[in-house]
Amino acid sequence: MNTLVSRPLIYYVLMAALRDRLILSLILFMVVGTCVSIFIGSSAVIEADQFALVFSATGLRLAGMMGLILFAVFYVRRAFETKDIDYLLSRPISRPCFIVSHAVAFSLLAAGVALFAEIALLILSPHSIIIEGHILWMVSLMVEFIIMINAALFFSMVLTSAASAAMATAGLYILARMMGQILGIIDERISEGGIGWLSSVMEGISLIVPRLDLMAQTTWLVYGAGGDSLVLIGAQGVAYTALLVVAATIDLRRRQF
Repeated sequence: MNTLVSRPLIYYVLMAALRDRLILSLILFMVVGTCVSIFIGSSAVIEADQFALVFSATGLRLAGMMGLILFAVFYVRRAFETKDIDYLLSRPISRPCFIVSHAVAFSLLAAGVALFAEIALLILSPHSIIIEGHILWMVSLMVEFIIMINAALFFSMVLTSAASAAMATAGLYILARMMGQILGIIDERISEGGIGWLSSVMEGISLIVPRLDLMAQTTWLVYGAGGDSLVLIGAQGVAYTALLVVAATIDLRRRQF
């Protein structure tokens, strides 16, 4: 009987990540980004360590996000072009199992990259660690990476071009990271005149776009977690990941091979 998760398929995706040198490339990319961030942070007159920590956290997040999105998009599009999907679906694997297994494998990769980013920060600043802040930052970064790599899975299933899928995922990420500023502008009633309707449109979009601006905040690393909750962050991650997986499954079920 078919199940929703196939361990061999998850293993196949993880081995593909190793075969494509994803892990090595991400590590090198993150190391270079961290070194540049340390150099920029060291130019600060005061609190150089805190500046270096903040710049490094931002660089690690962006480097990890870019690597995960590009891997997921090009992996899926290559699977279509080389007919790997046809072969895998010819095995005793249902289409929902195919999508869920890939989502699990991608999520494991995202969690691993987030864990590596946290380890890099701990090595960078071993003497100024606020445990609660680092835990919240790492978990929220995992959630952010998991949401976006599954968004890359969805767009690469729907769009036939790898470049279009990567751009769509990057556009979603930028919009999600800017959503807090957009809503702040709306709340301050800066939007006037003929673009008043645009405020209503953006408020509607904010209901379906993940609030990534609330995740992986560098202030947690410097000042602690504050009143932010892991439960709310985790709930957002589960909700949006499930939505993306269901949407990708529906698209795959409609395809004719």
